[in-house]
Formats: sequence, C-alpha cells, structure tokens
Amino acid sequence: MAEGATSPAEAFVDAVLAQSQVMPDLPFVLNYAPVAQMNPFQRLLYSRAAENGFAVVPALRFQHLDVASWAGRSVIHLHWLATLLDGVSTEAAASQRIEGFRADLARWKQAGHRILWTMHNVLPHDCDIPEAEIALRRVIVEGADVIHLLSRSSADEARRHYALPEEKLFHVPHPSYEGWYANAGDRITARLDIGAEARDFVFVLFGSIQPYKGVLELVDAFEALRAEVPERSLKLVVAGKPVDRDYLAAVSARMAGVHGARLVPNAMDERNIQSLFNGCDAVVAPYQRTLNSGVALLAATFRRPLVAPRAGGVLETYADDAALLYTGDAGDTLLDAMRRALGHRPDPAVFDTLLATHRPTAVSDRFFGALKQHLAKCDQEGSIHR
Repeated sequence: MAEGATSPAEAFVDAVLAQSQVMPDLPFVLNYAPVAQMNPFQRLLYSRAAENGFAVVPALRFQHLDVASWAGRSVIHLHWLATLLDGVSTEAAASQRIEGFRADLARWKQAGHRILWTMHNVLPHDCDIPEAEIALRRVIVEGADVIHLLSRSSADEARRHYALPEEKLFHVPHPSYEGWYANAGDRITARLDIGAEARDFVFVLFGSIQPYKGVLELVDAFEALRAEVPERSLKLVVAGKPVDRDYLAAVSARMAGVHGARLVPNAMDERNIQSLFNGCDAVVAPYQRTLNSGVALLAATFRRPLVAPRAGGVLETYADDAALLYTGDAGDTLLDAMRRALGHRPDPAVFDTLLATHRPTAVSDRFFGALKQHLAKCDQEGSIHR
C-alpha cells in the first residue's frame, strides 16, 4: 500500500478473501489508522485477529478508512490522533480540522461502521495548542462506540481533561514484544557488540530521540552518578531514531564531553536491538510525560530492570517490582533510582509473571474478545432504539 501497488479497496478485498480460508461465516473487518511504521505494537495486538473472526485492513490515511461498508460488521480502529492537527498554528485552523474530523466520524457511523479508539496517551507528548488537543479528544470520545485503555489509570488521568463514559471503556494491556525481536540471549557477545567490558554497569535509553524522552536530564543524572561512585565503571548508551534535529544537536553536544556516554542516532535493526538489551544492566525511560510505554514492555521482554517515572502504565507493568520507579520528589529522583539500580537484582519470577500477563497472543485474544462483547452490546442497544 505504501508503494501504491495496492489500493485501499484491494487491500480490503484481499483481507476478506484471506479470512474466508479460516472461517465459513462473514468476518468482522477492522480498518485501522494510522499505521505505526517502526513500532510493531499493532501487529502484535492484531496477531490473533484471524482466529477471532476479524479481517484486518491497514489504512495509510484516515480518508481510506471507509472504502467499503460491510454488512454492519465493520470496525474503524483509530490509534494516535496527533497527525490530525499536524501543521496547525492557530486555534481557528485547529477548530476547522476538528470539525472536519467530527464530520468524518458522523459519516462513518452513518455508513454502519463502529468506531473504536485506543487511547495511547491522554494528550500528545508535544502539544502546540493543548486546548485544541483536548477538544479533539472530546470529539473522539463522543463519537466512539468503544474506547480501549492500555492501562487502568488512563481513565483517571484523562478525566482531568475530558469525560470518559464508563460504559464505552475496556482495558487490555500493552503486549510485550516476546517473539517479535530476535533474542539469542547471548549476553557475552551482546556486551562485546555494545563495547561493554565485564566490569561495566550499562544503562540504556532506547527509542526515538525527542524532548519528552528526557535525554538531557538522563545525561545530567548519569554524570552526577559517576561523580558519586568514581570506583564504579559506568556506561550510558542512548540509541534511537532522531525526530527533532535541534534536540539531537543538543543531545550530541551534551554527551560529547561525558566519559562513558555513547550516542547511536539511528533506527536499529533487530540484531542490534537484542545486543543493546541483552548487553545492558538497566533500561532507563526518564520520560517527562508518559502514560503507556512500549519501552517498558521491551525491557521486560529482555528481562531487564527499568528505571522510569512511577506513573501510569509503567507502574502497572512493573507493579511486582517497582524498586527502580521514581516519583521525582526529593530523595526519589531519576538520580536516586539510577543509584538504586547499581545494587538491584530483580527476581526472575517477576518477569515470568509479567511476560505471561503481557504475552502477545493472550493480549490479542483478550482484545478481540472484549471488542466483540462491546460490539454485541452496541448492536443490542441499536435494536432497542430502532
């Protein structure tokens, strides 16, 4: 589709025909947008679609979501909404975009589609016009038939900005990345790959390099920790795809003079990802604002302890071992948590339980099971109103 060889209509037909090979009845069709290019979250969430009677159709643009109506068995699944206000610089322009989106929702519903929204974040990480982002989410909450929460605390956090009707909600957690990334589990070779010696304690930050990730604050904390424990050999690796060129320049300049700190500004292939995680001692995600973190599940996938804010989905994921989560209060800062990491030894049973809870196939089955329950409820309520 991205290359233009397959049209949205052809993708729809191909998905339905493929699903017909595994079930005798008409499937549900789930159209989703936007498509995550780097993060395999959607592939993992939908991994059991066929077994649950769903044909899944990606849409590169929101305008491609309603190419076909499907006998009242069509779901439009919306993920991240930030692109809807891309390039908007005034409240008037934002209002125009929001009203256009409201009209799209009404048209989709009129055509018989059910609307599902996965709330990845309460608000985008970088908001130029917060009031407009809140208004946009009020529109999607009003128009959605079903809202998927990745963490139970999401609803409370969101209700500080907009209402969330309880009857529309269901909670299924973020899947781990177990089975997606190659993982030979070879720590010795992984340490050689990332340039770590046996005596080194290695912190890793992985993910797109942008301001809300708190990279500069991490470098400050790392340097302070090195000064505190000069007898320890500490290393920091910051790796990921740059998103903000100016921020990358600031990070690069800040890390240039820090002993033991290394910047890898690119999207890494699977071999390097497994080396990064198998070779490190702790993963750090010092996000300035976070609700649900894929990196938390990626760290768990490789059975690595996580240093991160004590909030949202991160706290729910690491509830059985929250020793390295921090509040940000005096005495419990990022630096304090990194200091604790030097002596922390997580219980392997904690990761066993965590990974069983977040196993992609199990999460996918739960997701589609909950979705079908809500769709049946919507159909029942629609029959009553008719």
